[in-house]
Amino acid sequence: MLDSIDKKIIEILKEDSRTTNVEIAKKIKRSESTVRQRVMKLIENGIIKRFSIEVNPSAFGYNTISYIGINTHPSKLLKVIKSLKKISDIVTIATSTGDYMIICKIWAEDGVHLSDIVDKVEDIDGVIEVLPSIIQEKHKE
Repeated sequence: MLDSIDKKIIEILKEDSRTTNVEIAKKIKRSESTVRQRVMKLIENGIIKRFSIEVNPSAFGYNTISYIGINTHPSKLLKVIKSLKKISDIVTIATSTGDYMIICKIWAEDGVHLSDIVDKVEDIDGVIEVLPSIIQEKHKE
């Protein structure tokens, strides 16, 4: 179970994973060694899975970010997911219990590129329906 100190440490690291143990210690009014030990324990217990960076897709020429909902024949769900993994412009693949069986996040250069990706997805054996939604503006991540 996480206590309030662990939660504060995690919130700081979620905001900027480069934050040093010394900086965290100052913010939460604890010693650096306490922070270091707690971070190590959070890693060992699998609560912190990894430290990562978030990149701006437009810096790589991806100016159209989209989510697509995909419905498949239930018996072909796993095969469809395997095929989706081969499409490099799909950056996230998740199964869902909502309106769609699969939800993917796509980075595309523009609308034409997005259409090409959607066409590839529609051509996968077992795919019934593909519904893209282009992201206009992010308000929180």
